[in-house]
Amino acid sequence: MAQPVNDRELLRLQIQAYEFYAGLIDRAVGTSAHDAKMPRWDEQRAVEYRALAEQLRQQLAELDATEPTTGAPSR
Repeated sequence: MAQPVNDRELLRLQIQAYEFYAGLIDRAVGTSAHDAKMPRWDEQRAVEYRALAEQLRQQLAELDATEPTTGAPSR
């Protein structure tokens, strides 16, 4: 059975997801319509995802500052 994810790990996973999708969008925006494998998006969506990732990083930093980590770091 899978163990529940703690708040820190959830924030890290969300940050990774937003950064991943922002990178995909950057690549999709850079291609011509002829070669595009994904719908053409404007750069604003990638900017929004990066802003969300930064907000999550700040939440993670606040969480780390208020709650000391127990045990060894996961990475």
